Amino acid sequence: MKRRKFISQISAGMAATMLPSTLLSFTPGISSDKKTEKLSFGIVSDVHKDLMPDADQRLETFIDEAQKRKVDFIIQMGDFCFGETKNKAFLKIWETFEGTKYHILGNHDMDRQSKQEIMNFWGMPKAYYSYDLGGYHFIVLDANFLFQDGKFIDYERANFYVDSKFRTYIDNEQIEWFKADLEATRLPTIVFSHQSLWHSVNNRLILQRIIEKQKEKVISCISGHSHIDFHHQKNDINYIGINSMSYQWSQNYTTTERFPKELYKQYGNLHHIAGYKDPLYAFATLKPKGTMKIEGVKSEWMPPSPYDLGMPRKKEGEINSPQISNYQVNY
Repeated sequence: MKRRKFISQISAGMAATMLPSTLLSFTPGISSDKKTEKLSFGIVSDVHKDLMPDADQRLETFIDEAQKRKVDFIIQMGDFCFGETKNKAFLKIWETFEGTKYHILGNHDMDRQSKQEIMNFWGMPKAYYSYDLGGYHFIVLDANFLFQDGKFIDYERANFYVDSKFRTYIDNEQIEWFKADLEATRLPTIVFSHQSLWHSVNNRLILQRIIEKQKEKVISCISGHSHIDFHHQKNDINYIGINSMSYQWSQNYTTTERFPKELYKQYGNLHHIAGYKDPLYAFATLKPKGTMKIEGVKSEWMPPSPYDLGMPRKKEGEINSPQISNYQVNY
């Protein structure tokens, strides 16, 4: 089996334009008892309502576009909002989408609540789950566990701020469920997770082996978390990273020039926020002939850019950029 990747030349266009494509081609031997249909969905990640002053407007832009496109569902990839009364209006924006909506837990969503509390606030029945739609199978995973003293511990109330070797795990019970779920389906499958199964999840090799044994079914693994736009291939599996809707974290290259001065008092970490001028999001289209197209949005840095302040251009081997790339996966 061969996959080919053609890197697109990205032009320096206007803000919020759609990007040219990267082609990721392969042909799994998937057979299905259920007829596949054309299906589209919207993806947004790392909105960070509690860090980004204009998060409401950003989310509204995405929802408006999703409604206009009449997509079959939308999914947010985690780090969405805290479960607090002040965020009910933000959550209501999400709920204005007239179609089906799905949530994924991000690590920061449990900064102030327990996992169950934030799930209750969002109306999220399960932390990990799967569903079938339009002749496709979708799996949502929860990598928000510590692993200490031989035990898996749910993230809650910011308990994950420990040595990185102890955090970002998928627990054994979930792994067994995932293995059985993936083996049972006969449908082309997308695997969603907040943290990347390519590089972020500490026990990812176990998950990768499970996926690779069923690779003829797996269209792609899609994640958020890193606030970077990326694609990797490993052993015939595509791993695609969805950039944050809002910003890149700039730990040591700070400024108070991007937002009105009064907001820096209201948002204590705002000087670390290297914001994107326009909200980033993506729309994916699955076609029964065997293609998945992802259309991403391109924006610009809110000035001054983090590069103007001396921030290195690469993070986790990828270039920091205010964009989500276009991709095409042939399955």
